[in-house]
Amino acid sequence: MPAKPHTHESLIFAWGARDHSTWHLVVALVLLMGGMAGFFFIFRIVHPVAQRLPTTPQHVISLDPRDPAALALIHRAQDRSFALLSEDDTTLALESPLLAFRPSFEGYQIELREMVPAIAAMPQPRLFTAASDVLPPVPRRATGTITAPPVATLRAVMSPSLAKRGPASVEIPGIKLTQPTRVQFRVAISSSGQIITALPLSSAEDAEVMQQLHAAIIALRFEPSSIRRIEWGEISFRWEVAATP
Repeated sequence: MPAKPHTHESLIFAWGARDHSTWHLVVALVLLMGGMAGFFFIFRIVHPVAQRLPTTPQHVISLDPRDPAALALIHRAQDRSFALLSEDDTTLALESPLLAFRPSFEGYQIELREMVPAIAAMPQPRLFTAASDVLPPVPRRATGTITAPPVATLRAVMSPSLAKRGPASVEIPGIKLTQPTRVQFRVAISSSGQIITALPLSSAEDAEVMQQLHAAIIALRFEPSSIRRIEWGEISFRWEVAATP
């Protein structure tokens, strides 16, 4: 059976074609070396050339003190103030136009200003005198009778469980309680009607007022009960104003 011809041309290798990638690599390497050499030439480091200053030869002069001219020159060199003001400076002008300081007020003279005469005071008319009344008369205020404030009494209010065995409220005289709504006691009543325990649930007064309230609560008495040995309840306080006749 004959073999079928191959239909995929992409799978056939071209054995006859030569590979020139080596020459391409050599050419690229040469171009790279040329580019690097150009960069080294463009960005080369140039050192500045040092300028040499011309040197002036120095001369040594020997001065003889016996010579009057040399002796004057020696004295002038030993004097420290000759450089500030030498004899040759006397020929120069005393004033220099470049260094002269001329203030802006030069040529002016201080003089007194003329005094301004005082303005004559004009007499003002007097609208009020010492004898005249400035304010209108005020009518007398009618004074009414001052009524005395109603008398309020402090009362201890019993809870419903305690009100069954005694009065609903009891008057407690002689105690100055400023915040009665914030003070409350929880009490325990025995079967004989006597309060055996009084515990303050809240306190907003000083210790002396709380002791007075505790003593007044302990002194309260209720009706005896044979059903319960101990019965618990709450006692609060309030101010009541007496009815006026």
